[in-house]
Amino acid sequence: MSIGAAFQETFDFLKANWTQMLLWVGGAVVLLALLGYLMLGSTFQMMAMSAGDPSAMMGALGRIFLFAIVAAVILYAASMLIWRSGLHPGEAPNFGWALQAGPAFAFGMFVVFIAAYIVMMIVMFILALIFGAAFAGAGGFSPSAFQAGTIGGGAIAVMILFYIAVIVFFLWIVGRLSVAGPVMADRLTRNPVTGIAESWRMTGASQWTIVGFYVLVGILSLVYGFVVGLIFGGIMGAAASGGSGAGAVISMIVMALVVYVPQLLLSFAMPIGIYRAIAPRASGDVFA
Repeated sequence: MSIGAAFQETFDFLKANWTQMLLWVGGAVVLLALLGYLMLGSTFQMMAMSAGDPSAMMGALGRIFLFAIVAAVILYAASMLIWRSGLHPGEAPNFGWALQAGPAFAFGMFVVFIAAYIVMMIVMFILALIFGAAFAGAGGFSPSAFQAGTIGGGAIAVMILFYIAVIVFFLWIVGRLSVAGPVMADRLTRNPVTGIAESWRMTGASQWTIVGFYVLVGILSLVYGFVVGLIFGGIMGAAASGGSGAGAVISMIVMALVVYVPQLLLSFAMPIGIYRAIAPRASGDVFA
């Protein structure tokens, strides 16, 4: 896979499916807003009023936790419908499968990342023992040692390198699991193990290219958000200084739509773009 191929497949998918993606995402957001109103209602106000009542506080937190689970089910089901409809256009939506496959995919990814976090913590503990003993024995953590050119500077450099390694490690995990969802959608399976195992196999030859693709998209997204934020920030500032509250609200809504909606759609399209770039014949020529 090349980064250029991943970009091409991603934007081909967006171009062919952006209206349907908006439909599924918009429907999920409206449904969640309705369910949030029905399930939560005045929960936050009740939490503020019952700060001294542990049972009432636990009840309110339980309702919030339940709503979070329902929201995850709906959002992941929407993502499965987006991937399935994009890979197999014209097929009737399979809501029953999506409501099962979406949460199963989310749970599988959660387990994998928890396992990766535990491994990272074990490695961190071992390295802390090794380097802590070495630097402490050499006076590396004394106040004077943190000046430039001393052993403390070396300790800081090691910590910085370690945190960079942690970021790279999790980006690598994301890259290796990037097509697990599209695999489940393409094969119409509810088994997250199938998606995760197949994603691990398929991304083996292009794992660092995928990491580079994610990093490049992240940088471009930051630049896009910064530029659009500057433009709409000026508009919102002018509206606020003019005393138009409605204008400021409208500007904020438009800014959210212009900044966050494209990035949300891009986040749905990237796994499909990678999937199509590494397995171009896996699901036929479906983006035409």
